[in-house]
Amino acid sequence: MDRGPTGRLLALPASRRLVAGCAALGVLVWALLVVQWSLVAAVVTAVATGAATPSALAGPLAGVLAAWGARAVLSGVRDRAAARTSARVRRELREALLRKVLALGPGHATGERAGELVTTVTEGVGKLDGVVGRYLPGAATAAVVPTLVAATVLVLDPASGGLLLLTGPLVLVFLWLTGTLAARSARASWDTLAQLGAVLVDVLRVLPTLVAFGRARGSVRWLTEVSEAHRSSTMRVLRTAFLSGFVLELGAVLCTALVAVTVGVRLFQGGMDLERALLVLLLTPEFFAPLRALGADRHASLEGRPAAERVFALLDTPEPARGSRPAPPGVPHLRLRGVTVRYGDRDALHDVDLDLPPLSRTALVGPSGAGKTTAVRLLLGFGVPDAGDVLVDGVPLGDLDPGGWRARVAYVPERPFLAPGTVADNVRLGRPGATDAEVEQALGRAGLLDLVRRLPRGAATPLGEDAARLSGGERVRLALARAFVKDAPVLVLDEPTGQLDAATEAEVLTALHDLARGRTVVTVTHRPAPLALHDRVVALDGGRVRSPAVPR
Repeated sequence: MDRGPTGRLLALPASRRLVAGCAALGVLVWALLVVQWSLVAAVVTAVATGAATPSALAGPLAGVLAAWGARAVLSGVRDRAAARTSARVRRELREALLRKVLALGPGHATGERAGELVTTVTEGVGKLDGVVGRYLPGAATAAVVPTLVAATVLVLDPASGGLLLLTGPLVLVFLWLTGTLAARSARASWDTLAQLGAVLVDVLRVLPTLVAFGRARGSVRWLTEVSEAHRSSTMRVLRTAFLSGFVLELGAVLCTALVAVTVGVRLFQGGMDLERALLVLLLTPEFFAPLRALGADRHASLEGRPAAERVFALLDTPEPARGSRPAPPGVPHLRLRGVTVRYGDRDALHDVDLDLPPLSRTALVGPSGAGKTTAVRLLLGFGVPDAGDVLVDGVPLGDLDPGGWRARVAYVPERPFLAPGTVADNVRLGRPGATDAEVEQALGRAGLLDLVRRLPRGAATPLGEDAARLSGGERVRLALARAFVKDAPVLVLDEPTGQLDAATEAEVLTALHDLARGRTVVTVTHRPAPLALHDRVVALDGGRVRSPAVPR
């Protein structure tokens, strides 16, 4: 049975320990409440009846202060434990989400809106603090303290205890009704927040194009509309929260007043002594205090619930099947046998047979949408064919351990990703254990060493966000240095010179010629110059091999 997002969060070990601890603290709080207000009632009764002098009441008053201070300490302990547990749960969920995204691979990420995915991992997980850090502790306290207080009042005065047992559930019903309305608004608020993140990322990606075509003002209008929708939905959540608070406060006040009236009448009629009447009146507000606090905590958690649904939906996404066989040693023999890949109703590849012998150099050419990039993704293990097999030395690629296989493949995309670390950090993405000498050698073989030596700190120079200080050719050569240091037997190139001028292309091709030695090379290209590095050309069109391999 689906437990819902709150149930899923409660099922986490850290959350269960927090709830159990808050319940135990609730029992101690109840005991301190009884002690504190019993002493207060005794002091007031003694003063009112003249049964004790002020000096004789110093001990009870000190006990009142001690009980109040102990309650404050317990409250601080609960809040600290809740904050630490919330931070731990959010950290663990972020780590789990990142591991899940990596396990799902690029195929799943391309089907998601990047902005919404980022919003889920960052802002969405952050909103879970309202559930774990406030609602769960508040619910545990509200389940224990009012119950014990009602039982105590029931023993002291059955009539007043009966009123509490009757009116308490009504307050919870009001809380549920108003909370249901707020939950709908909170869901709309989360949806617009996720949409806002997605639109913002999309606008930033195409901002140069929007400016070039004079559409930047239109993008501002899109962002304004989405942000206004988010503001409106957030205000609806706040309005419902204020309404809920008013209903809870009104209900608590009316119920407390009803108990006070009945107790007062019986006190004047002589049916109850003063000390017991005072204790009942002092405990009654304590019955409603955790319920009122729960109302505020519940509204603080409302935005976290749709975020939790999105987080757990992503965590529950089935992962692709993972093989366990080790990748074969040496330079493998690759083959696509009867491979078909479908995207919806369209075949990106249809019954493709492609043989890639060891040490071969194969160029895949054809118009956009011919299936070249899909073939590359299959070789990298980023997708599974709908029909047919990708074979590595006769073994289906799906049977191999994906991490072990990718360690055997070096990949240079058209626009390489460069991390905001140093030059050396980016080279070591190919092999984290590479020494400084190996990094320098890889930079030299990629034709980038002279440039790196002119940087302020050499290979230790930070590149900054998106390596803005590097040109397109320098980015490609840094990716080649990454491939050099990885020293993998299979090299996959996706438009390695697609964005370069003729002079830079010639420099990169020289480095590629060196890199290709002793490896199986598969290159996707639209340009004629890289074809000289290959011993055959395979033309794809409409997802089919339109011509046999053409020797070079």
